[in-house]
Amino acid sequence: MRLPSIPILLILLLCCVQVTTATEEHQFVGKWGTAGIGDGQFNLPKGIAVDGTGNVYIADKGNHRVQKFTSTGGFITQWGTMGSEDGQFDLPDGIAVDGAGNVYVADTGNFRIQKFTSNGTFITKWGTRGSEDGQFADLLGIAVDSAGSVYAADGGNHPVQKFTSTGTFITQWGTVGLEDGQFLCPSGIAVDSTGDVYVSDMYNDRVQKFTSTGTFVTKWGTTGTGDGQFQYPGGIAVDHTGDVYVSDINNGRIQEFTSTGTFVTKWGTTGTGDGQFQYQGGIAVDNTDNVYVADTGNDRIQKFVKQGGIPTLATPSVKVIPGGSGTPRDLDGDRKYEDVNGNGRKDFADVVLYFNQTTWIAANEPIGAFDFDRNGRIDFADTVQLFNNL
Repeated sequence: MRLPSIPILLILLLCCVQVTTATEEHQFVGKWGTAGIGDGQFNLPKGIAVDGTGNVYIADKGNHRVQKFTSTGGFITQWGTMGSEDGQFDLPDGIAVDGAGNVYVADTGNFRIQKFTSNGTFITKWGTRGSEDGQFADLLGIAVDSAGSVYAADGGNHPVQKFTSTGTFITQWGTVGLEDGQFLCPSGIAVDSTGDVYVSDMYNDRVQKFTSTGTFVTKWGTTGTGDGQFQYPGGIAVDHTGDVYVSDINNGRIQEFTSTGTFVTKWGTTGTGDGQFQYQGGIAVDNTDNVYVADTGNDRIQKFVKQGGIPTLATPSVKVIPGGSGTPRDLDGDRKYEDVNGNGRKDFADVVLYFNQTTWIAANEPIGAFDFDRNGRIDFADTVQLFNNL
C-alpha cells in the first residue's frame, strides 16, 4: 500500500525533535495530619493502603496504631495501642487491604503480621522472630494479590515471603546480595492485577519485578539523582494501568514507571510545603489513580491527582481511524495504542496516519489511549513520540 505524502515540515521535525516525558504530571490536591497523638494526628505515619471504596488506612508507627480516613482525610476510626497482645502493635510499618476489605498490618517490632476487619476487629496473626519460613527479622512492606495471597518484605532476613490469607506459608525467595533476585533490605512491595510482584530493593537502589512464585522478571534503577535513579527506594504501588510508583526517599520525590521500568514522570522535592516530602514512607493508589503518600517526616498524608485526566476503562473503546486498515491495537500492554492503523504491527505507517488524523483522534478517541507523551492532550508531540519509539 502506498503511503500518503508527508509534509516536509513533519520530516524535519521528526528528524530533529526528541520528546521527553513531562516532569510534572501529578497535581497536589490535599493533605491532612499534624504531629500528635489525637485522632487524625500522627507520629511517623509509615504504611498506607486504600480499599475498594476509597477509604485510607495508615500505619501510625510512632503511635503504635492504625487510623482509617475517608479519601479526603475525614477521620473514621482507629485501633491499637503499644504492646504484644492481639490487636496491639510495636512500631507497625507496612499495611495492605484485600478485596474483601480485610486489613493486614506488618507489626514490625512484634515480628508478626496481624489481620483485622475494616473496622479494626482482630481476626488472626502469624509470625515470630527468626530466620525460618514464616519468621521475620525486620518486617517492612506487605501486599495482597487478587487471590488473597499475602506477600511480606523482610528487610532483616532479606527475602520475600508469601502466605495464604490465613498465614499458611507458601514460598519465599531472595537472599542477601547484589545479583538478580537478591536483596539488600527489601522494603516496599506491591502486586499488579496480573499477579506480578514489585519489590523496592532499598540499599541496592533499584526495583525488582518477579512472577507470583518468585521467578525474576526484570529490574531497574541505579544510585543517583537522575530520572530512574534512586537514593533509598521505599514505598511502592501499582495503578490500574500497571504503572509503578516508587517513593524515592532521600531524593524527596515520587517516581512513576511503566511495568517494565521505563521512566514516566516524577514529582516532589525535599521540604515541608505542599508537594514536598521529608523521608516519605508508603504510597498507595486508589481505583481512579489518585496517589496518596505517607509524608513520614512531616507527620501528614498528601494526595495527588494526574493532570489532564486518565483513561478510566481497563480497555479503552477505540474506533477505526479514517485511513486505517483496522481497529488500533495495544501491542505491548501499556494501554497506549501504538498500532494506530490496526495492521497488527508498529511501523512508520502508524506515524503517518496519526499525523494526518490528529484532529480526528482528539475528537473521537479516548485521549489516554493515544496520548503517547502523557501530557493530557492529543498534539504533534505525540506524533514525534510515536516516531521516536518505533
